[in-house]
Amino acid sequence: MIYDLIASHGDVEDAIFFAVLIQDYERVISHHIQHENYRSALEALSKQYSRELFYKFSPILMQNVPEETVDAWIRQKDQLDPKRLIPALVQCNHKKFAVQTNEALRYLEFCTQKLGVRDEAIHNYLLCLYAKFKPDQLIPYLRLQGQEQSQVCYDLKYALRLCSECNHQEACVHIYATMGLYEEAVDLALKIDINLAKQNADKPDEDEELRKKLWLKIARHVVENDKNVKRVTEFLHECPLLKIEDILPFFPDFVTIDHFKDAICTSLQQYNEHIEQLKEEMDEATENAKEIRSEIKRLRNKFSSVQNNDKCSSCGYPLMIRAFYLFPCSHKFHTDCLMAEVVPQLAADLAERVSELKRKLEKKEKKENTAQNLLSSIAIGVLSVVESDQKIKEQLDDIIASECIYCGEIMISCVDKPFVKEAELKSVVESWC
Repeated sequence: MIYDLIASHGDVEDAIFFAVLIQDYERVISHHIQHENYRSALEALSKQYSRELFYKFSPILMQNVPEETVDAWIRQKDQLDPKRLIPALVQCNHKKFAVQTNEALRYLEFCTQKLGVRDEAIHNYLLCLYAKFKPDQLIPYLRLQGQEQSQVCYDLKYALRLCSECNHQEACVHIYATMGLYEEAVDLALKIDINLAKQNADKPDEDEELRKKLWLKIARHVVENDKNVKRVTEFLHECPLLKIEDILPFFPDFVTIDHFKDAICTSLQQYNEHIEQLKEEMDEATENAKEIRSEIKRLRNKFSSVQNNDKCSSCGYPLMIRAFYLFPCSHKFHTDCLMAEVVPQLAADLAERVSELKRKLEKKEKKENTAQNLLSSIAIGVLSVVESDQKIKEQLDDIIASECIYCGEIMISCVDKPFVKEAELKSVVESWC
């Protein structure tokens, strides 16, 4: 109503003044744009805090006052969403808008380099502008993004299609390598520069077979196109994976051996060195085998003696009263004492396995203690029963008696464990009070 009243008197200045007073900046900006007073419109836009007005009026301001508009965006820093400004930026994608294009590039570079924006749409458009209007900035941008496929901010397939359309072959090579398509990268690089092809051939450093294949592509290209024998033989020094026999099939039959004399001599020398190395390894292996055989023979004859007054290292009771284990370190344990020490230190699955084997042995012992089962076992063959028991005991020995509890890895792993268990701590402290 008030606007209509002021307008009915034709007092435009007071209407604008009133709009500023009530902070109706949208009406003020629209008025200045209608009268093509774009700088005043931008000034009014910069004074207010509504980001939506920036997104609404930026397209027309970017067309008419691009430098001032981008300055206003940059002053807002991270208060604006660059994606919402893309409609204002895409109007610059034409050669006749050179000033607008340069300003769009300036803002996109500010977003990516200063604000650290990683949005794919922003980077794709920046890449598009570089490819079409500033190709000299394209390769530096791609190198800055790196070649870790998961870390680049632009869409690789879009970038490849764009660079192919604009005939930026070196950029295509870089993108192929980033995508892990090293064969395509080398094939294209061979059309540009042999050194670029060599750089890309060395990139799959974890796949020697692929590296060799790529270097062979380069060697074939040099033979078929440059007819330069000396240059191909130099590849043998640049890539240790290549041998003279790998590149010989690429040459025509009329090439004399003089061209390869040095390379062949070097290759033969390397083979001789490799043969000598293999001989040394065989001799060393033979000596090791002899030492192992003599050690086995010595261990077969090794024995330890037990005295009738020896005691269990765990419980302190006489050793001879029940079954026991004797270790090379001279520690001696009753079977049940050793099991009680070892089982709490084992993993859950191994502890369960020990309990299972122990139950099997106890069950068999009960059966064999009855006279009836004893007679039946004789009838079917005592040997098979003994062998079965022996296998169970061997499995049990492998778990609980593979090493001495006091001298092996179990003792080392217990170094950082407390002497008193957490569950028993309270009762122990009370007993000390």
